[in-house]
Amino acid sequence: MPGGVALHQRALAMVPATLALAWLALACEPTVVIGSCPQASAVDAGAAGASSNQDLVTTPWSTGFEDGLCGYRSAGGFCYARHGASIEIVESPTPYKGKFAAAFTVAGDTTTADRSQARCVREGVMPSSAYYGAWYRVPAVKSKVDNWNLFHFEGLTAEGDASPLWDVSLAENAKGGLKLTVRNFRTATDEPVAIDWIPIDDWFHIEMQIVRSAQANGEITVYQDDVIVLNRKNLITDDTVWSQWFVGNYAKTLEPSVSTVYVDEISIREER
Repeated sequence: MPGGVALHQRALAMVPATLALAWLALACEPTVVIGSCPQASAVDAGAAGASSNQDLVTTPWSTGFEDGLCGYRSAGGFCYARHGASIEIVESPTPYKGKFAAAFTVAGDTTTADRSQARCVREGVMPSSAYYGAWYRVPAVKSKVDNWNLFHFEGLTAEGDASPLWDVSLAENAKGGLKLTVRNFRTATDEPVAIDWIPIDDWFHIEMQIVRSAQANGEITVYQDDVIVLNRKNLITDDTVWSQWFVGNYAKTLEPSVSTVYVDEISIREER
């Protein structure tokens, strides 16, 4: 087993002591580490301040969960699960590559004040231009979809304020299936994508290129299985000091409420 991983064992909150949990809106829960990577400390939910990790995120970087969640820990990242969520290292369904993948399970119940989320995070000063990618497998269609998020980019301003930047999420399409949607937080708009469906219960690749800029000369490009589904130029893409990239599963409302998505082969690279 990779790094001492117990198959189907849950990972709750691999959170570094320097992280501001108020930023993530997480409750204080026990810390359980999967694998043999060093254990991080649990942090009180009321802790003030933000992470001091302002290191440059080096590329290329990737993890396929062959060593459990240690690929994140060894790179200075972390994984967490909150509010009825869990992360499991699994062999089934068949991973996209290798022997293992990660299963991110949440409970998207609108009656819950704190949104269910299970995600892994890379943080630091992101490259001036990079591609952020992951293979996803969504086993079933859900209805009443509200904020079913897969990628989330968030930054910290020079004044120390958290600033959401971009989301790649799932939404219902007109045919009763699911499609990708992209949220630009600076303009508070949802950007339509060129492909209005994703495959169900099969692996597909999401990749987002961000050319970072605090001026109106940045660019974003979103790919679904190597096809460009969204491209926007001449815009502010990231005006923050450093950023976090969340990958996993987050849901406000889903029906049925319990949702598992499978993720494999996460990567950050500067060249395609």
